[in-house]
Amino acid sequence: MNEPREDWLQKVNAGLGPFNRFVGLQVEAVGQGWCRVVCPIRPELCNPRGAIHGGMSATLLDVAGGVAAIYASGEARPMVTRSASVHYLRPLTGTRMRAEGRVVKAGRTICLARVDLYDDQDRLCCTGDLELFYTD
Repeated sequence: MNEPREDWLQKVNAGLGPFNRFVGLQVEAVGQGWCRVVCPIRPELCNPRGAIHGGMSATLLDVAGGVAAIYASGEARPMVTRSASVHYLRPLTGTRMRAEGRVVKAGRTICLARVDLYDDQDRLCCTGDLELFYTD
């Protein structure tokens, strides 16, 4: 992570994959063991009641926790999500959502990350714990 911040963020965002880019996810900030991911709220991402679909919330949590885990040691390590626990606290509405992920503990093969998801009024709407498995 010794590259200039802008170049490095560009590489991280390019590696998010087609689905994550399709829904509009973007890594806004990243550091050793933490990450902030943002996404605009569009009607296509909402449930029939006008709030973000629970699966979209889970996707945002997964990406933020995963990116935080990938860079927990300061160098990129490949990983997959092994399990996730998601807690929906309130409907997520507005124009933009933000996930803040942080590594709780990174071991040799397993990493635990905690992620909080906020609406555009900084209200906590969802939280989750992810267990991630390093594949290297």
